[in-house]
Amino acid sequence: MTHLIRILFLLSLFTGGAPAVAAPAPPASAPPAPVHQGDRIAITFVSDVRDNGPTSWFDSLDRPRTQDRTVLVQPVTGAGLWTSTLVYTSRAPRQRLTATLVSRGGFARCVVTVNDAVRDVRTVVRRGARVTCAP
Repeated sequence: MTHLIRILFLLSLFTGGAPAVAAPAPPASAPPAPVHQGDRIAITFVSDVRDNGPTSWFDSLDRPRTQDRTVLVQPVTGAGLWTSTLVYTSRAPRQRLTATLVSRGGFARCVVTVNDAVRDVRTVVRRGARVTCAP
């Protein structure tokens, strides 16, 4: 429980310490452009433990990929978190961006970017968290 409180505290620092308040919904906008050959994709997974459960994503040829045991190799200094990023250039005519991580801890986050523009960020905080980004 202490670890969860620490994570929630760190998250509050990233949001300026302000409590979450519901904001009005933004006006409807056009969906992001589809991903095509030559686009640079980055999928980042973050967890509060180094060794995690399965991950899944679509590779550069838009084929589904899975990994049963996922080790996040980069510590996030001072945050008690671990991260790894998969970067590739799409070689598919159309590219799916869905990515999933199952944490063996209590915190899971995924971030998907296309050509350095963030397409999706999701965070789940609970034991055995499963997070899916699907922009």
